[in-house]
Amino acid sequence: MQEWGLEGNLEALAEAIREAREEWWAAQRFFAEVTEPDLVDQAIYRLEAAERKYMYLWKLVRSGGHGW
Repeated sequence: MQEWGLEGNLEALAEAIREAREEWWAAQRFFAEVTEPDLVDQAIYRLEAAERKYMYLWKLVRSGGHGW
């Protein structure tokens, strides 16, 4: 088993934050562009989920990365 240490964990966390930010931006674009009424609920769900994921990861950073 490979031991990552603090630097590896921080790099993995930074990458997860970048990916979460991209997901959030994509969800924002989808929500802004959706015109089909049946897709509005999906767009809202996707946007809220992506935002929560991004905020959760930043919360981990502020707490010192504990739990990552």
